[in-house]
Amino acid sequence: MDFKNHNDYDIFQRDIRYKQRYVHTGPVVEFLKALKTTLPERTRSLSKGNLLCRAQIGFAEENLDGESIIRGFSEQRMKPNRDYCGEGRANPRGIPYLYLSNDLDTCMAELRPQRAEMLSVAQFEIQRNLKIVDCFSTKQEFWNVELIFNPPTTQEGIRNAIWWQINQAFSRPVSRGDTSSSYIPTQVLVEFFLDNGLDGVCFKSGLGKGLNFVLFDLAAADLINCGVYSVDSVNYEFSECANRYFRKSN
Repeated sequence: MDFKNHNDYDIFQRDIRYKQRYVHTGPVVEFLKALKTTLPERTRSLSKGNLLCRAQIGFAEENLDGESIIRGFSEQRMKPNRDYCGEGRANPRGIPYLYLSNDLDTCMAELRPQRAEMLSVAQFEIQRNLKIVDCFSTKQEFWNVELIFNPPTTQEGIRNAIWWQINQAFSRPVSRGDTSSSYIPTQVLVEFFLDNGLDGVCFKSGLGKGLNFVLFDLAAADLINCGVYSVDSVNYEFSECANRYFRKSN
């Protein structure tokens, strides 16, 4: 089954957020059927023994011979707990998944820490061979203006556009203005991937150069070490996204 056009993802996410959430509308059902046909070409292997990393704000302290020593959090603290698990880009409240990255700086940047904050940063080792959904590998990147004025017409181009939009939905940094409904489309996609026998999802980070991974089974990776890092600086880069007239000051 093929997608109808590049707008199918937008229709899916709007219906999920604003129409029917738990009993899907016809367009949502059709979108997921078409998406399923593309999963075999999007599935990648994450082999046992691979190392990924995860950061959390804060650190642990212990007293050693009268001296206070800081150390990274334990595995119990570095893995999410269902009793304290809030809404996430991939998980609903109370259903924890393990968020990891293949890049040390990226996993710390994802927290958007403040300068001088201390972070616990752990390495996790993959415990079994996993099947991961690759959201980021597309032959072409698309931007909203391009999709409006020069939309893809071939099925390959439409598939690329759909998966580009899915990657953008996962990688978009969480903002203070986000509500829980902002997460629902990606949460539905994750449950769809899980229901189709997949173990996790991988997408580009919106805050670093690395890739982010979400593993559905917390036991799929174990902590092997954890250290403490200090945030020395926070950098922002800016670029103009559209022509704009700025009035010169006198």
